[in-house]
Amino acid sequence: MIHSTTNFNSMKTVIVFLLFCLVGLIINAQPSLSWQKTYGGSDHEYAINSIPLSDGGFVFVGHSDSGDGDLPDNGGMTDLWVARANAAGTLVWSYSYGGTLDDEGADVVQAADGTFFVAGWSDSNDGDVSGNHDEYSSDFWILHLNSSGLIMNKKCFGGTYDDDAAAIDITPDGHILVAGITYSYDGDVVGNHGSYETDVWVIKLDTALNLLSQKCVGGSDTEEGINLVATNDNGCVVVGRSFSSDGDVTGYHAGSDMLVAKLTSTLTIEWAKCFGGSETEEGNAVVQLSDGSYTVLGYTSTHNNGDVTGHYGSSGMDDFWLLKLTSTGVMEWAKCYGGSGDDQANGLTKTADGGYVMCGLTNSSDEQVSGFHTGFFAPDVWVAKVFSDGSFMWQRCCGGTDQDESFNVYEESANVYVVTGFTYSSNYDVTINHGSADGWILKITAVLGEDELSAGELKVFPNPARDYISFESGFKGTISITDMQGRIVFQTKDIESGIIVLPTLSPGVYEFRLSAQDCVKYNTILIY
Repeated sequence: MIHSTTNFNSMKTVIVFLLFCLVGLIINAQPSLSWQKTYGGSDHEYAINSIPLSDGGFVFVGHSDSGDGDLPDNGGMTDLWVARANAAGTLVWSYSYGGTLDDEGADVVQAADGTFFVAGWSDSNDGDVSGNHDEYSSDFWILHLNSSGLIMNKKCFGGTYDDDAAAIDITPDGHILVAGITYSYDGDVVGNHGSYETDVWVIKLDTALNLLSQKCVGGSDTEEGINLVATNDNGCVVVGRSFSSDGDVTGYHAGSDMLVAKLTSTLTIEWAKCFGGSETEEGNAVVQLSDGSYTVLGYTSTHNNGDVTGHYGSSGMDDFWLLKLTSTGVMEWAKCYGGSGDDQANGLTKTADGGYVMCGLTNSSDEQVSGFHTGFFAPDVWVAKVFSDGSFMWQRCCGGTDQDESFNVYEESANVYVVTGFTYSSNYDVTINHGSADGWILKITAVLGEDELSAGELKVFPNPARDYISFESGFKGTISITDMQGRIVFQTKDIESGIIVLPTLSPGVYEFRLSAQDCVKYNTILIY
């Protein structure tokens, strides 16, 4: 076939330009698990959320069944659990809070004065808990702790049925917002839409935990509030899921849809929209960007219909699902991540370089997921980073051969991410397990290793390439070519000639890597 020289040169100019634009964005190393620590006792512990502190440490919240190990006591059944650790991960304090029945923690936020507000729920009406609205049902339970973990104030909110808090945040003007679910129609709850179904319930408090306003969001079927973020106008955005096609909810598809609702500072609904397809969707995390738009993370089991495209598994299998919405809730784009197994996303953070890091769990070992620690019905923690437009950057599986899950992630410093969850494992990435399930805090570092930095860049030509590439001859080691999703598309060993005939590859950016025992060299190549 004869190529037009003019067209070829024009194409080459464009490709080279794209290469220089993209080369700085390519990650040249698989992110590493740089630090991990388990916390707990002889029974079950779960860490659900954590926040960074100015001293380099962190505070995490969850729940515990133990009264030994890292837990000083247990009030009865399950206790709400809050612990503080220093920068080395050593516990500074660890306290259980609650009564003789079940009490669980869901979220924590730090106020400007260094104290902490904690959200969860309680079945108890004794011990640390008072004012529960019904003896046999749960209430929102909000605690105000000082910097040493001692209770300054606590209060129950709800009605005669179950009311469970899931998320808490502080508005720019200093008010407390809490979101969760309610089955109640009385007490503090006004305006529940369903009949024996849950609504999203949002309450607004002052710092003394006085109830200022409340709002039920929903329709005639079930709605759940799973997370919220205070917005720059002193309102909030709540995410969760909906089964309704009426009431406050618009755009319902089928099954459960991802629900995203924007409320004003007075908890008036600005908009409440559903996103999804024919199967199950759920929203679990949301961030507001500086321009007022939103990025929402959840998961979907819909196979490419409705709002869902690019789904990796078969219908009914979950993928991470990331959506970019305008300030008015209009979807700009949505992308799926994962493999052929169930991949459920829970935590999201916006990174300093403009991308996003997501965390959750995976049962996959293909497509975008690699490094899965195979176990029987035992997911791994899965952490993945994407660019600002949702393009996949890197991923990491963490765990052992038992059940490992994560719920929350934040950026500690450039390219260092702290992940919070739990583990039942005691092998591979998990060095110590205290009993059954432990709270698990991990640090993922996505920077080049020391050997890679010292090895320097590998000279590869031609670049852009199509049929072959040449490099330093006489190399002994492993040669691999990896696509932007982290999948190895070509691998061989010990090429003496310094020339590789390329397999048929789709046009795009790839990483070319030579790995020997004491050295790693790399470069970015563009295939056209």
